[in-house]
Amino acid sequence: MAINGVRGPPGIHPGRLTVPGQKPRASVYDKEYNCCRIVLLGIPGVGKTALTVRFMTRRFIGEYCPTLETIHRCQCHVDNEDTRTEILDTAGQMCADGGWVWKDYYAFWGDCYLFIYSINDRQSFEQIMNFKRHVENIRQAPVFGLLVGNKADLLHDRQVPEVEGIELADEIGCRFYEISAADWTQVDKIVDLFHDAVREYRRSRGMRMRRPSSSTRFRQAIQKVITGKGGTTRRSPSTTT
Repeated sequence: MAINGVRGPPGIHPGRLTVPGQKPRASVYDKEYNCCRIVLLGIPGVGKTALTVRFMTRRFIGEYCPTLETIHRCQCHVDNEDTRTEILDTAGQMCADGGWVWKDYYAFWGDCYLFIYSINDRQSFEQIMNFKRHVENIRQAPVFGLLVGNKADLLHDRQVPEVEGIELADEIGCRFYEISAADWTQVDKIVDLFHDAVREYRRSRGMRMRRPSSSTRFRQAIQKVITGKGGTTRRSPSTTT
């Protein structure tokens, strides 16, 4: 199904923003400077909300309403620097044909993406590449993110070997985590995961700040022409007396 002229991943359909307490208006996209926006992407049931709640509260709750979409806000102190952080826990809404609702808002809103699958669900793993490609198609630019294999406590039901997660992370250019939101001993690892997302945001922000804008490049090119540094210059024909 085409989404604003871009074909979406198999089984993923367009939808509207359903953030509790907010309406899909232009101002939702506005944000403060030095605010990192993290989007959690994955099919329903991979544990997006469980990971978010574990990070925010250090608690684990096994059951959630899968159709709720929520923005969580906090202050992250990472590498001796405070960064305002907003986390979009995307809804796991199902369609009649068994697909999942996709919203272009996900691609435009985020600075960094957590691509999440469950190690005991092969289908969730196979959708990761589609999610990343779709975000990049909409943004028309590479995206920064982390690959997360959740439910690592369910080793007896594993369908995705860890080595495949490592290989996919290398293929899509992401750091890789295999983790369990249900395991209280992995709280520190989950905190590290979200802090690494903040670091990815800072790195991408630094790259954007160092990259000159098109107007800046145009002015620089004109200045080179004016000063004679823009290329080969013709020498005036010499005159003989």
